Amino acid sequence: MTGPSGSNHDAALANLPHAHPFRFLDRIDELAPERARGAWIVQGDEDFLRGHFPGRPLVPGVLITEAAAQLAGAAAHHAISIGEGGDEGSQGMLVLSEARFRRPVEPPATIELAVDAIGRFGSIHRFDFEASVDGVAVASGSVGVSLTPADGETPS
Repeated sequence: MTGPSGSNHDAALANLPHAHPFRFLDRIDELAPERARGAWIVQGDEDFLRGHFPGRPLVPGVLITEAAAQLAGAAAHHAISIGEGGDEGSQGMLVLSEARFRRPVEPPATIELAVDAIGRFGSIHRFDFEASVDGVAVASGSVGVSLTPADGETPS
């Protein structure tokens, strides 16, 4: 495994099918088949904060869940590429989520994300996640990501 600024982590970010402004994962600190750690840095000037809520902006919980799903997608892609010796493609989608929000997140904030694999069912990879700010848990739950080959075939 390479350090936070290493090429493995940079490549994992580059392989995400998301682009600005919908990529919420700013860095990957740890990447292994069964777990990943990363962060989303919310500056406070993002467009979605203007209406959520004026005068007291809060990071929407659904976007925290999406950031966790993006990290889970990077971990699932990594697991496939090293475990099966192939590349399943970068096409993926969030197929399910369950989240509990413990505290509101006010920008600016660095949201630390952690995902741990809990199972795989065909192309669906399930992960538990936790999000924290300054060491305090703000959200947790589970996400499932489905990775499909870039050519559209279903994985075996």
